[in-house]
Amino acid sequence: PYRFKPRRDGICETLMAIASSTALLIAAGLSAAGSISQGRAAASQAKFQAAVGEQQAARTRQIAAGDEEDFRRKQSRLLAERRAALGKSGTEIGTGTSLLAAEDFAAETELQALRIRSGGETQATRLQQQAELTRRKGRSQQLTGYLRGGASLLSGFAGFNK
Repeated sequence: PYRFKPRRDGICETLMAIASSTALLIAAGLSAAGSISQGRAAASQAKFQAAVGEQQAARTRQIAAGDEEDFRRKQSRLLAERRAALGKSGTEIGTGTSLLAAEDFAAETELQALRIRSGGETQATRLQQQAELTRRKGRSQQLTGYLRGGASLLSGFAGFNK
């Protein structure tokens, strides 16, 4: 029977070393590609989420503007009804207490309308700030992916040179 006898001249060891080094470089390359891909995916997702946040901010402003307009219209109708009731009762509208009451009502209406606008603006600003933070986080994750990829490559090359 034939028995296999390994060669002792070092060719097998050399081939094994080359195969091992090649496998190490391939693994490092795949690890680097994976890290970079994860970073890019995180940045892309963050960019999308930031865009959604900005759309929500714009929509919040639109809603607040509509609410403010509705409030002003409603208060204008109420003021007109009050004036009509005062006129019907024979009270002179443009002088004295009725004038002061109308001015007070108008001032209070303006204050409340501005509060509605301000509330919407505050909420929209928070949404925009959150969107910017999300975008920055995505950029940071992308950079981290590149750095991890580079570290994987360096470690693979370091192992190759041993």
